[in-house]
Formats: sequence, C-alpha cells, structure tokens
Amino acid sequence: MKKIIYLLVCSVIGLFSSCSDFLSAPSKSSFSEEIVFSNEKLTENMIFDIYSFFAQTNSHRGRFQPYYGMNTDCEMFNSVELTDQASLCTYSSSPANSQMSGTKDPNTWTCFYNAIEAANVCLKGIEEYGNPSPDNLMGYFYGEALTLRATFYYDLIRGWGDVPARFEPVTDATIYMKKSDRDVIYKRIIDDLEEAENYLPWPNDSERTSTSERINKAYAKALRARLCLMASGYSQRPLSENDHKGSELRLSNDPDLQKSVLYPIAKKELEDIINSKKCTLEKSFMQIFKNNCQDYIAAGGESLFEIPFADGRGRMMQHFAVYHYDKSKYISTTKKGGQNVPTPTLYYDYDESDMRRDVTCVPYKWEKGAQVTRTSAVDQKEGWNFGKYRYEWTAEVRLVTGDDGLNQIYVRYADVYLMLAEVLNELGDKDGAKNYMRPIRERAFPESDRKIKVDDYLEALTTKEQVFKAIVDERKFEFAGEMLRKQDLIRWNMLGEKVQDTKRKMTALRNYEGDYAALPRTLYYRLKSDKETLEFYGFNKGENVVPEGDDWATVNWQQAAISDLRLQYFYLADPDTRQYWPIFQSDLDTQLGYLVNDYGY
Repeated sequence: MKKIIYLLVCSVIGLFSSCSDFLSAPSKSSFSEEIVFSNEKLTENMIFDIYSFFAQTNSHRGRFQPYYGMNTDCEMFNSVELTDQASLCTYSSSPANSQMSGTKDPNTWTCFYNAIEAANVCLKGIEEYGNPSPDNLMGYFYGEALTLRATFYYDLIRGWGDVPARFEPVTDATIYMKKSDRDVIYKRIIDDLEEAENYLPWPNDSERTSTSERINKAYAKALRARLCLMASGYSQRPLSENDHKGSELRLSNDPDLQKSVLYPIAKKELEDIINSKKCTLEKSFMQIFKNNCQDYIAAGGESLFEIPFADGRGRMMQHFAVYHYDKSKYISTTKKGGQNVPTPTLYYDYDESDMRRDVTCVPYKWEKGAQVTRTSAVDQKEGWNFGKYRYEWTAEVRLVTGDDGLNQIYVRYADVYLMLAEVLNELGDKDGAKNYMRPIRERAFPESDRKIKVDDYLEALTTKEQVFKAIVDERKFEFAGEMLRKQDLIRWNMLGEKVQDTKRKMTALRNYEGDYAALPRTLYYRLKSDKETLEFYGFNKGENVVPEGDDWATVNWQQAAISDLRLQYFYLADPDTRQYWPIFQSDLDTQLGYLVNDYGY
C-alpha cells in the first residue's frame, strides 16, 4: 500500500524547526537552507515533514479525528460516562482536559503549529532558493506547501476560532504571539490557495497527483470554496479583544468576507473543478467507502484528497468502524470501532428508500465471528454504528493494535456538487442549485423511485428557502460520520438549535411519541443461514406483525439504545456558547500570558 506518512520521518526533518515544540526557535543545521531548497529530493523530504504532522500521536490521528465534530444532529460520541474524552464532544471541556493538556507527546494545537512551521520553512526556502514556477517540480512543492498550511489553519479555526497567525518561520522575536482575528487568517489562506492553484496539476496530470494522497489543483479549489462558505458564515466570536468572557454569534464585519464577495469566488472554483472533468462521482454510494476501506487511492474519482496514513498510523477504523468485540477473520485484535456512532434519530431522518441510510446506519456489531445486536462490552450494548467504515470490507485482515492505517477522506467530489448548489441558490439561481443536487439524489435512490424521490422532490422546491432547507438535509444524509456537519451547522447558525432539537427527538423516539408514535415497539432479529449475518424486522413503520419463521429474538430497540444517561450527556452546555474548544492549559503555560481563552472559559 503506497503511503507517504510514516512513523519515522525523513532524515532532514526538523533541521529548521522543532518537531516537539513549535515555540522553540529554529536550530542550526549542518545542511544549509540553500543546499536543501535547491535540491528537489531534499525539498520533497521537507514537504513530507509537513504531511507527517497529520499522523503525530495527538494530531489528527489520535485527537482531532476522534473528537472533533461529534454530538450534532447526526453524529455522537458513544459514551454514557462524563470523561475528559466525552467532554470534548459534549460541549463541556475545560482547559485542563487530560486528553489535550499536558500529554507526553505534543498535543493537537502544538502539532498543527508544528505543521505550519514546517510549511513556513519550506515556503521561505523554496522562494529563496528553489526558483518555483508552474512548469517545474519546485513549483509543485511550493503549491503543495501553501495548500497544506491552509489545511492546518482550516482545522485550527474549526477547533478554536481565533488563533495566532504565523506566516513566517519562528524567530526569537516571534516565539510568543497573541491570537489574531480569524478574519486575518481567512483572507490570507484564501489568497494563498488562489496562488497555489497556479502551481498545482489536476488529478492524474502529473506523477505525484496520480493518487489522492498528494495535494492537487481540484483539492485546493475545493478547500478554497469551503473556506469561502465558512468565512462568510456565522460563528461564535469574542465581544471584543479585551472581553474574554462575552461572545456573540454573528457574521464577519470585514467587507472582504461577505457572501457577496466570497460566493462568486466559490462558484468559480467549484465550476472549474466540474468543468475540468478530472474527477468523477462514484456510481455507488456504498462503493465510495468500500474503496476507502480497501485503500484504493487512485486519483480522479470521488476522493479529491485524503490524509495518507501509513499502515501503523491513523485510527479511522478504531473510532468510526462497526464495533468488533474480539478477533475474527476480519480483525486481528479486540474491542475496536464503535467510539463514534450515528445519533439514534438519524436512521429515521432518512427516507426509507434512500440507499445511503443502510450504508451509514448499521444496527449490529461483531462478536465470536458473527453479527450481534449487543456485545459483552459494557459500552457496546444496543445502538447504531457507522457503516461507512467496516473491517469486513478491508482487502486483508487488519493487523492492528491501536492504529489501522485507513486514510481519512478529506474532501469528496459530492461536496463540490452540494457546495455549488448552496452557492447558486444563495446567488439567486435555484434551478441551477437543483441541477447540482440532482446527481447526488439520483445516486441515493433506486431507479424505480427516482420519479418521486428525485424529479418530483426537486420540482416541489419552488423557493430559495425550500432549496436551502433541502441542501441542509442533503448534506446530513450524504456526509454523516465524515466530520463536516458541525462546521456546516455553525456557519448556518444552526448548531445549538439542531443539537437541542436532536435531544428532544431522541426522547420522543424512546417514548414512541410524535413523529415516532407509529413505529413498531419490537425489533425482531435472527442469524441467517451463513451463521454470520443478521436479518432484521421491525425498524420501519408498518412492520408490526410477528414475522414468519422461528429463531427470532426480540428487543425493544429504542428503549434499550436510548438510556437516561445517553440523553443527559448528549450536551452539557449550550452548544452555541461552546462552539470551540478552549486553548488547553499546557499551551497557555508556554506562552507567558500572551494567549488567553475567550468564550467564557
């Protein structure tokens, strides 16, 4: 399996920046910057240094992946205990959180800034010694570094809101920095990505862009569009630079970051991707994730870019896959998967004929080589698992202890279509918006249902407001479990509303009230003749009679899966007052008072 991120990084890594603490000033090296950045191979090794920070222990691999974006209207951290891990998802973390502060290895914040420092060093070196141009390899490395730096800033802003803006290598004079208004960073990285596009080939237009594990023009354009939507949307912001307790939900006041400015930019970027014909929608929704589980990384398909974890790094399966209690022909270890799961209501939000439903929401786990509705693990009783990530789909047994090597798909081509639909609708072209929703819905429904579920459905959307609401729903059905929903809800000013409404819906579902009053009270399940897979009866409305045959077991699924503690710990503070994590104590301590927490932390 070809991967570019390794546990041990290249010999030149860290020559100009510390891998353990970005606050250290650059160390001197026996290699001069001129030697490194006038040599293509050495420069590429320095580019790999930037990538390596995705896979650091407490970076995307072990902290950002597991905890960012959970507890929305479709995703949930699977815990009924008030732990520091759970608090990162339940809008209740403190600066002293043991998962993020004072860890032995650099934490998420520090890893992200290490990556930014590595990118700054590369950019400065290439500018001075590499002679970058759109026609040479140094130019590609330059565009790659710009895009990687923007990617890490994108995740910093998603996690913390306002953060320090570092766009030059650290010096003794710049070790300590206050936070910047996020608008300063938005404008810089949106401009950087425009510049990066000049140097980056499209997917499959060069050897290095022949896989989805390297930066390419389509990804840079999609990320730029995503940032335009994010920067022009709502978010929680401090009331003032000196008022660290008060906050408000508002749009940016910067005239350069208004929808009237940024949406036309996003429109052009997204149309460029589609018109390039360098990417394609996968015909089968399920196949997207089978490909991912089988490490299919050829460029030009649904995946525009994915974090390229090596076999011994990355925990997508451990956190998101269908839970496996013990060893089997699919997995070499025990108790993996099932940490992040669908909300109990998500299954019922889907249309019954939407084929994305049964891919996304799986009602079983694995124990003793067979599917079960509950396992012997205390935290893995009745409840849903995400089905987009399955050990049983992998091409070979996952030889894992903690890490499984599955890449994280970062941007899908479907997102390009749905972002463009949203942009066109906002710009007054609702028919154009519906045209880009159409391929996504056509893939979601069987051909026999498309007249009603696609044609009639889209035709009934006659106002801008109706189209927007449909896009809000479509993004949930398409991307549940892919860590996009929280930021979508933030920029739409819907986070608190949707999270609180989901808790109310969970209560109604457990009690068979309101929209859920007609659901069957009993779920029937039994093992099929293959002695491995389960069949179910009783999830859908109308499945109220006792099914024929014997060997059926029963459970009151809703009451078993939605406990009092599940409801109590779904959120512990108003999500709109805790849209971001606090800066954690170990990061505050290194900055001698330059960094402070906002938002009432």
